[in-house]
Amino acid sequence: MELVAEGWKDYALIDSGNGLRLERVGPVVISRQSGQAYWEPALSESEWKTRLTASHWRHDQGPGKWTEQQSTPKVWNLQFKKMQLTMKLRPFGHIGIFAEQQTQWGWIADHIRTWPGERVLNLFGYTGASSLAAAGAGAKVTHVDAVRASVGWARANAEQSGLGDSPIRWIVEDAVRYVERELKRGSEYEGLILDPPTFGRGPRGRVWKIEKDLVPFIQKCLQLLSSNGRFVLLTAHTPGVTAAVLRNMLFPLLEERGGKLTSGDMVQQAEQSPMLLPAGVYCRWSAFA
Repeated sequence: MELVAEGWKDYALIDSGNGLRLERVGPVVISRQSGQAYWEPALSESEWKTRLTASHWRHDQGPGKWTEQQSTPKVWNLQFKKMQLTMKLRPFGHIGIFAEQQTQWGWIADHIRTWPGERVLNLFGYTGASSLAAAGAGAKVTHVDAVRASVGWARANAEQSGLGDSPIRWIVEDAVRYVERELKRGSEYEGLILDPPTFGRGPRGRVWKIEKDLVPFIQKCLQLLSSNGRFVLLTAHTPGVTAAVLRNMLFPLLEERGGKLTSGDMVQQAEQSPMLLPAGVYCRWSAFA
């Protein structure tokens, strides 16, 4: 099933094409590379330039570079429902949010509201929007990311979203090592959220490569799901890792526990174009068919 993410008051994909995407992020309009946007943009080049506040370009190696107007803020906030999320122009082109994931945040919250107090593990948690969606619905959340700055960013997002006193554990650790430790401790969770990167390096130098490490990692993660497990959400943004690949990884859950598996593409709908921009793939397991 294709999940189409549309804009909201503080965010919109304006247009895409020629390998780029044009986005409105609060008061800032940015252009970033998007390798699958092969088509022609709906807006002219001059219309893009007129709207732009900042643009990012990255070559094959290195972080890339932002070109900004002098008035571009260094830090600003974006609101999504009750969440207040800090935005920054980061060297690799990231800004602090993956807007296509908004279709997942509501799904996460829906699986928690009926059973508040569920334990949820969010691995590769980045700046925490999924953790805030879970905590805001009443979950006890463990948020794990190997990058200390990202965990600090997520924690600040929680504070300014009114969730500073919510039961969220903030863990700076390699996700694989953390899961291995949790298995030894006999820990269990009712919900698992995973958004693994293509490549990564943990604090102690452990290298993550999705094509080599994801399958054994998923197998370990599923062992953490309690007998009352409610949901698993797995997303990916790696070329070659398709929705069918993710579905195959979670299929043992369907065989063992029943429930329902749903998978497909995540895409974004632009304001000024009928084109849908590919933005990753997902697979969801729910205990409730």
